[in-house]
Amino acid sequence: MKIQPTHITLSGPGVDLSNHPEGLSVEMSDPVQDLEYARNAVTLTFDLSGHEHVRLSFKALEYGDEPHAPPPGPFGDDVNFDGVAVSADGAHWYEIQDLRSLRSDKLTAYDLDLDAAVAALGLSYGTTFRIRFCQYDDNPAPMDGFSIQKIELEGDLRPPILHLTMDDNAASATVVDASEGHLNQTFVDPGGNPNTNAHSVAGINGTALAFDGVDDYLRLTPESHKSCLAENHDFAITFWWKVGVPYPPFSHVLSNYGHLLGEGCLYFYTSGGVLYVWVREYWPGDSRTVATSWPNGLDGNWHHYALVREGSTIRFYQDGQLTLADTDVHNSVGLAPASKSLTLGKAADGDHPSPGSFDDFRLYDRALLESEIQELAAMP
Repeated sequence: MKIQPTHITLSGPGVDLSNHPEGLSVEMSDPVQDLEYARNAVTLTFDLSGHEHVRLSFKALEYGDEPHAPPPGPFGDDVNFDGVAVSADGAHWYEIQDLRSLRSDKLTAYDLDLDAAVAALGLSYGTTFRIRFCQYDDNPAPMDGFSIQKIELEGDLRPPILHLTMDDNAASATVVDASEGHLNQTFVDPGGNPNTNAHSVAGINGTALAFDGVDDYLRLTPESHKSCLAENHDFAITFWWKVGVPYPPFSHVLSNYGHLLGEGCLYFYTSGGVLYVWVREYWPGDSRTVATSWPNGLDGNWHHYALVREGSTIRFYQDGQLTLADTDVHNSVGLAPASKSLTLGKAADGDHPSPGSFDDFRLYDRALLESEIQELAAMP
């Protein structure tokens, strides 16, 4: 998909930027014929967090331009050169493509693997990743300058690392992971009710996995989720859930909570006819809780839920609508207790089972965009 810049900065006396359906185009040259050198640059800022397979494409020609190379990277924000450079922080720049050997009679096409270039430089994508086209010379076009046309950035948002569609064989205990990791999970029903290993019911899209509120549960394997919930790691958990009846006064829907852990954890639970979500944060000498509730979460209908952590911000959503956004420095603590795994259908310590049905459970090792959450909540 095409990725649009969040910000465009023009610098220099001779920059002419135009926007066409096929991509941005820019003309750069010193507008004054005085033999004094001028630096012209276009800096495009992109939010590339959570993206992969990113490619930068454009076409370029020169107007008899003399070549100017930058110093070895990283170089500063004010360096003069003829080429394309990137920066993860806006201060340290690296050239990824020189534009010092262009033809003046024909456009040269470029298709750059930005993932490979960024990895080779030891950089990473973020919310303010910058790409700069720079030209440095002393005469106006058609004597000097560049014409750069059809600038496009394309990439994909990283898919979930765990995706349980719940469209499984009801006679099998295996819950298939549809992500690239293929980390299949196991549905547990000690009582064998009704003599099958998993319970398929009608879901929001296809089938869903039903829990009886007595002894059913699905405990995620550590390798499928714990790295996402580690300290200073962005993540998102999304799923559809419909309460079952009769539901007890208190039950855990989704949980890695254990009593007096002294470690961060999270859990969705029902109490007094209300569905709650809590994120418990522990650090040496103190703790706090981020929480919200949804009174209509137990109305017997399917609802979509999302918990997202991005940096030190935690967000809760129901049906694609933001319920709470909490910003606190401690929101980045670890939320994966060493002794407890994320468990669906009851508390991680085995107590408080909850009747209900899950569908389309997803875990991402990145924060989701709000538009992505709304798209998931609009299924099918």
